Amino acid sequence: MKAIIGLLMLITITFCGIAQGVDSATLFAATYFRQADSASSRNAIWKYPLYGPMLLVDSHSRTTYANIQDSAGTFTSIKEGIYKGKLPQEVMIANTSINWQGRLWSMMLWPLPVDREERLSLMLHESFHRIQHKLGIPAQSPTIDHLATTNGRIFFLLELQALKAALARPVDQRKNDLVNALLFRKKRQELFPLTFDNERLLEMNEGLAEYTGVLLGRLSSSIRQHLYNEIDKADTRLSLIRSMAYITGPVYGYLLYEKSPGWTKSVASNSSFPALIKKYYKLTVPEQTVTSALAKLERQYKGENIKHAETMKEKIRRQQEDTYKRLFTHQPVLIINLEKMNIVFNPNNLFDLGELGTVYPTAEINDVWGNLKLVEGGMLMKNWKVIILPTVDSVHAKDNIIRSNGWELQLNKGWRIEKMDSLQSALIRKE
Repeated sequence: MKAIIGLLMLITITFCGIAQGVDSATLFAATYFRQADSASSRNAIWKYPLYGPMLLVDSHSRTTYANIQDSAGTFTSIKEGIYKGKLPQEVMIANTSINWQGRLWSMMLWPLPVDREERLSLMLHESFHRIQHKLGIPAQSPTIDHLATTNGRIFFLLELQALKAALARPVDQRKNDLVNALLFRKKRQELFPLTFDNERLLEMNEGLAEYTGVLLGRLSSSIRQHLYNEIDKADTRLSLIRSMAYITGPVYGYLLYEKSPGWTKSVASNSSFPALIKKYYKLTVPEQTVTSALAKLERQYKGENIKHAETMKEKIRRQQEDTYKRLFTHQPVLIINLEKMNIVFNPNNLFDLGELGTVYPTAEINDVWGNLKLVEGGMLMKNWKVIILPTVDSVHAKDNIIRSNGWELQLNKGWRIEKMDSLQSALIRKE
C-alpha cells in the first residue's frame, strides 16, 4: 500500500510540474492530439497516414493550438509537440481542411466536443479531407435538391429503413434488405435523373470522411447503435440536401466493412456505394422499379408512417418556400458576384428554392470584395456564382462595414455598393 501511495504522489507531483505555466486548454489540446494520433494509428482504411498537421481554433479569439510548428514560425512552442498562436484574420475558420502557408491542415473549431467518441470522429473526419486529394477523391460538395421534395425524402427514408434492417441481420442474411434499399434509391434516380448523381458525388466526399471518423473514432462496440440512432433521427433533420451523406456514408461503409474490411482499396473518383454494395455482397438489382412491387416493399419499412409524416412536413415547407421567394424576389436585395470564394456554412439547415438557388440561413464568405457574415435571415446562392442578400430593413453603413437583415458585410478597399433600380436593389462593384 505504501508503494502505491508513493507512486500516486509521484504521478501527482509530475503532473503538477507539467501544468505549471501551461493553461488547461493547452493540456486538453495535447490530450486530444495524442488521442487522435492513437486512434488514427489503427488506420487500415487508407494508404496514407491520417494523423497530420492539425489546428484547433477558437472562432472568437482566433487562438489556435497546433500539433506542429507553422512554416512561418509565428506560433509559440508551449510544450513538446504543442504550439499556440493566433490565426490571421484572412483565414476562414471552420471544421474543414485548409491549405495554409504551403501546407495542408485539418482544422477543428475550439472547444472540441466533450464526448470522446464525438471528438475523435470529428478529428478523423477532417483528417480524411486533408489526405483525400492524394487518394484521387475529389472534394465535391453539391446540394441534392431533390431531397427537399416529398418523394425524394420518402424514398430516401425508406432506403435508410431497409439499410437499418440489413444492419440488424448477420452478414450472410442481408441480401434482400440491401436489394430493397437499392431499389428505393433506384426510384429516386428514375424520379430525379438530372440531380441524382449529386448523391454519389457527396457520398464520395463527406460520406467517406464521416465513415472514416465513425470507424476509427468510435469504439467498435458502439458503432452499430450509433448508426441506428443516425437513421432514426434522419426524419427530424431540417434539411437533407447537403447532410444525407453524413448518414449514408457511415452506414454503407460499415455494411461493406463487415463484409470486406479492405473495401476502401477499391474506391476511386468514379465509385458509388450502390456499385460497391452490389460488388461485395454479389447482388442483382432490377434495372427498373415496378410500382406495384415497390408498394409492397414500402409496407415492410414503415412506409405509411413515413409518407404521412413527410406529407405534413411538405405543407410547412411550402409556407417557408413562399416566405423565401417573397424575400428574395419581391423585396430590395443586394447582389454580389462570387469570384474567388471561400465559404463556411451549416450543411444541416439549407433550403432548396429550385431554379432560384439554395438558401443558406447562416454562413461566412471571404472573396476578393471582402467578408460577409450571416447570423440569421439568410442568403440565396445560385450555382456558386452569385449570392443575393435581403435588404428589407434599412442598411446601416459605417466606413467600409454594411449591416442589414442579420448580415454584416465588410468591403475591401476599392469596392462599393451601387444602386440598381427603383426597388432599391443594389450590387457590389469595383471602383
